[in-house]
Amino acid sequence: MAENNDNQPATKGDLAAVRTELKDDIAAVKSDLSTVKSDLFAVKTNVKELEQRIEKVYISQIQADSKLDQKLDKLMGKMDKLYSDLMSAFEKTLFKGEKYDQKASTHAVMLMDHTDKLSAHENRITLLEAKK
Repeated sequence: MAENNDNQPATKGDLAAVRTELKDDIAAVKSDLSTVKSDLFAVKTNVKELEQRIEKVYISQIQADSKLDQKLDKLMGKMDKLYSDLMSAFEKTLFKGEKYDQKASTHAVMLMDHTDKLSAHENRITLLEAKK
């Protein structure tokens, strides 16, 4: 483009040069816009893929939580049964222990009676022999 000062009118050549420059700039902007559009499409595709992956992870987490809850419920049931069985066995053992204590007391009394009878037995035999 030829140099002009501000006082001279633009020539056809100046206008053609400006027009060519504008066309080149518009083509560059269109090219950049096309690149931006393809990049935006790629980003949208990646976002959709990420959303799908997040949804899969979320569903997997829900399933895992459900399985964990089921296992915890089952474990708690087993723990309750174990506690119940242990308490039942403990109560039976205490009951047997009390019975053994009662029997030991009864047997002690019986042994004392037999001991007394045995020690007095010689006296009775002597008395019976003396009566003959």
